[in-house]
Amino acid sequence: MKIELDLENCYGINQLTKEFDLTKSDDIGGFCSLYAPNGTLKTSLAKTFKDIESNTKTTDAIFVDRQTKRDIKVDGKPMIQGQVLVIDSYDESYSSKQLSTLLVNESLKRNYDEVLKEVDDKRALLIKELAKSSGKQAKSVPELICDAFNRPIKDLLELLTELLHKEDQNFSGLNEFKYGDLFNPKVLELASTDSFGVELAEYVDTYEKLITESTVLSKIFNHQKAGVVSKSLAETGFFTASHSVNILVHGIKEEVVSKDRLDEILQEEQDKVFKNPELKEKFSKVDKKLTTKETQAFRDLIAEHQELLPEYKSVQIFKQKVVIGYLQSHRSAWEDLVTTYLLNQQKVKDIIDQARQQETIWKNVTDTFNERFTVPFELHIDNQDEVILNDAAPTIQFSFNDGRGESQLVNHDALISTLSQGEKRALYILNILFEIEVRRNAGFPILIVIDDIADSFDYKNKYAIVEYLRDIAKIKHFYILLLTHNFDFHRIIGSRIIGSKNSTSRAKRLLASKTLSSIQLNPEKYQNDVFNAWKREMHQNDLYMLASIPFARNLAEYCGHKEYYEKLTSLLHLKSDSVNITVGDLQAIYRGIFADKANLTLPDLTLSVINKVFQKCDDLSLAAHESPDLECKVIVAMAIRLKAEGFMIAKISDQAFVDGIDSNQTRALFDKFVEMFPSEIMTISLLDQVNLMTPENIHLNSFMYEPILDMSAHRLYELYNELKQIPT
Repeated sequence: MKIELDLENCYGINQLTKEFDLTKSDDIGGFCSLYAPNGTLKTSLAKTFKDIESNTKTTDAIFVDRQTKRDIKVDGKPMIQGQVLVIDSYDESYSSKQLSTLLVNESLKRNYDEVLKEVDDKRALLIKELAKSSGKQAKSVPELICDAFNRPIKDLLELLTELLHKEDQNFSGLNEFKYGDLFNPKVLELASTDSFGVELAEYVDTYEKLITESTVLSKIFNHQKAGVVSKSLAETGFFTASHSVNILVHGIKEEVVSKDRLDEILQEEQDKVFKNPELKEKFSKVDKKLTTKETQAFRDLIAEHQELLPEYKSVQIFKQKVVIGYLQSHRSAWEDLVTTYLLNQQKVKDIIDQARQQETIWKNVTDTFNERFTVPFELHIDNQDEVILNDAAPTIQFSFNDGRGESQLVNHDALISTLSQGEKRALYILNILFEIEVRRNAGFPILIVIDDIADSFDYKNKYAIVEYLRDIAKIKHFYILLLTHNFDFHRIIGSRIIGSKNSTSRAKRLLASKTLSSIQLNPEKYQNDVFNAWKREMHQNDLYMLASIPFARNLAEYCGHKEYYEKLTSLLHLKSDSVNITVGDLQAIYRGIFADKANLTLPDLTLSVINKVFQKCDDLSLAAHESPDLECKVIVAMAIRLKAEGFMIAKISDQAFVDGIDSNQTRALFDKFVEMFPSEIMTISLLDQVNLMTPENIHLNSFMYEPILDMSAHRLYELYNELKQIPT
């Protein structure tokens, strides 16, 4: 895979043209590591790729009117959404959406679907019928049923089975009412208020009193049940077959031989109840509460069907009656579904048990993470069977162990509030691994752009990330572009994954530098140990010879070479003997410190080392290259410090004070200068820049030369030239 970039004004990237050759071979993976000092391009480049991933337009973040050019090609063709995955540096709220995919076992899911296909077909048929009765969409019917009985959706089939086998009154008469009309949210809200409840209670009390006084109806055999009886007798052909029923009216039995006469008797008794003046008065109080636009439809319904009003004393029970009424109206489909479900129930149970025990890809990822990372938590999925079989969202729990022998289950928010920054990042990486695993299984080529994933980690966990990246690099369809401003991490990636044994691999270890007009990406000059390179070539490269002074000084200090240490210190801080130290003296010191350089021969032995430092710095600042070369920046930093100290020593003019400084000479001189010349604000500000930019940069060891790499060479040149202009 070859990635071609041609960018202008993309989130601060002024201009960048580059081709990344990520072609894989037997010994080199499709991996490129790009070290970019802060403010160069790292985040901007990641955001530009992110825009392709999300199919979003790219702009310049600040200067939005500037013309943006985003031309990114993959093997000569424009990169499109789906060809790139951007892993951001850190996002505390990020949670992988791919857990469900990783949890599913396709074979088990297929078996489950096959077993339940007949059940699902009959379930769909019943739901369709119930949707017609209730007036609700089919997809909301299961929730409607389960909500009425406070049961989870997953229990729908068990609930339907229980209800069928339960002896219930006949509520099929409620099938004529639409669910939304009966349970309008505004009506339910009103029904829950105290004032409405009082009027409703008075109405119900009066209703029950009147129905008890009826000679035909009763609290049990009320108008609803009577209507069901009449309808049932007529539909079964009872009267057509010349049968009759006896009804006790005012204590006298009357033989009824037709549905019309039966309905007439029942209607007369119902009218006695609902047209009773006292009950009408109670209803009027309830009716006055139903005056809003939202409750008007309910008012019309209840005015015609006052018999429903008592049901609102217990809305939840009324919902259950309505649901049962709908089911009773479609009993054939209901019974057919339950019968089929029970026949397959044991097979389903066996599959669910297997799903709960299933070793999934997700388990493999988390096990590897727990083995590699040192973190106080483990991740668990509580509903694995539902995720596998029912496409449910995974319910995640974390087991937290503080090292004292016991674990506690916590949710995500509680865990985040407890973890350190590094541990939070580890959790973030676990979620990223889920995303990567899904793309591994997808099998199509993809560029993975990784934006500084190792920040805030201790070394053990940092190396765990390196091992993951090594694993990912071995996947044949993965190509990786790592962006980092952590040079140590960049160097580890270079040595452990990319290597440096040939020109192809060395070209995949890049350093970024920025000018006002463009950004350059160049191969890293020192692919192994920078100090070995300097030491090996110092006899023929003045820059290497001079840049090795801080490193040799550290070695002299560590090895107890006091005389060498003091001499080299005089080349980093201006002492009385500094200007008299020659290249010949430096040659003798290097021969004494470097055992393999006993015969070292340096050129220009009589020249002053410090004068040579200033000469090289003048040459570098005149050329003004924005070079990432470490030796150049080290020499400029040395010259800056020496110039600053020379100015302050001359200005303070107190040799006894200077000779008495035994540590932190630049800082001591600065503090004295500020004390003596507090009004020289501009000069103090300039000298303060020296303290900010050079203190540790020229105290080098094998781990700490990243700060000066991050620093702009142009800013160092500017500071050096400004110091040269200070009037003495």
